[in-house]
Amino acid sequence: MDRDQQIALGAQLMAHWKSLLTCECIPAAGKFKPEASLKSVLPHLLILEIVDGDVKLGLIGPGHNGRLEVNPMGHSYLDTIPPERRYATMMRVQAMLQHKCGASIEIEEEMENGELGTTYLTVVPYAADDTHGAYLVTVVPPNTLAEDDKSATSSSFLSRPFKSFEYLDLGFGTPPALAEKIMGVDAPSPSLQWPDLKSLVE
Repeated sequence: MDRDQQIALGAQLMAHWKSLLTCECIPAAGKFKPEASLKSVLPHLLILEIVDGDVKLGLIGPGHNGRLEVNPMGHSYLDTIPPERRYATMMRVQAMLQHKCGASIEIEEEMENGELGTTYLTVVPYAADDTHGAYLVTVVPPNTLAEDDKSATSSSFLSRPFKSFEYLDLGFGTPPALAEKIMGVDAPSPSLQWPDLKSLVE
């Protein structure tokens, strides 16, 4: 799937999100109900739910079949990434929810033949309600080599490092650029061991 097609799927996800706005608050998680307007997006969805200070993997669209070695639904997303990236990830999750913004993310997904396909992800936030934790609803389209005959991936896209990360203005603004450094997202060393997230959040 080429870049423009991937970006178009993200735009559909954002349009659906904006259709649920009724006030100066982000939509509640319970309002996210897959519908006809999301038909082309649904296979590629991934929902992260913030539960007890952790980021759990929720709904995983059928378009990811064969893309993940095992079905990680219900497991911690933080366990799928290296320890040195976990603190930064949680800080960005909190920033999106507090600033009512999304994210545009670029990753390179490694194929079994060694080539790198590019995937452009779009993330939108939903607030916690009486029955759900806060959601980050994400569309993870097939990468730019996914229609190739040799399109099998050699590692899960969940664990791939970000090639780029940008906050996405959904109408409420975005965190200031300085926030990334204040939050400690720019680690001084790749080998830095961040503190335990759950104890940090608690």
